[in-house]
Amino acid sequence: MVGGTEPVFKRMKPTLLHIGKDVTHCGAPGAGQAMKLINNMVLFQNVVALAEALSLARKAGLSATKVFDALSKGSADSFALRNHGMKAMLPDKFPERAYSVEYALKDMNYLLEFARQAKAELSAAKNAMAALERAAAGGNGKKYFPVIAKTI
Repeated sequence: MVGGTEPVFKRMKPTLLHIGKDVTHCGAPGAGQAMKLINNMVLFQNVVALAEALSLARKAGLSATKVFDALSKGSADSFALRNHGMKAMLPDKFPERAYSVEYALKDMNYLLEFARQAKAELSAAKNAMAALERAAAGGNGKKYFPVIAKTI
């Protein structure tokens, strides 16, 4: 996700392709950063939804593995489900040195400031922020951010 003028982007794209395989020009300078914040906002909201689904499934006596498997075969399938849900939440693996709750909080603070400046009301983003804050308050700040499942 890159911001910049079209001529600069065209000049830099070959170099950027050495860093990543997908390079998307998002608009003017700063647009790449804005897009990254928006991407993370959507990801965090998806992980909150997965944590709530996991909590409900367990409280209802359902197999969490079967619930996530069923979700993966329907319209709820997503990168978040397959990577954060199935690989971290189900096996209860939230290592340190992965994308931590603290990093997620940093990005959400930037996102909410960006939203404030844009005069955008983002209630679901605030809900995701609250879930991350609860995880940090519970002593999980340095753990991989899907650990929010432990506090939902």
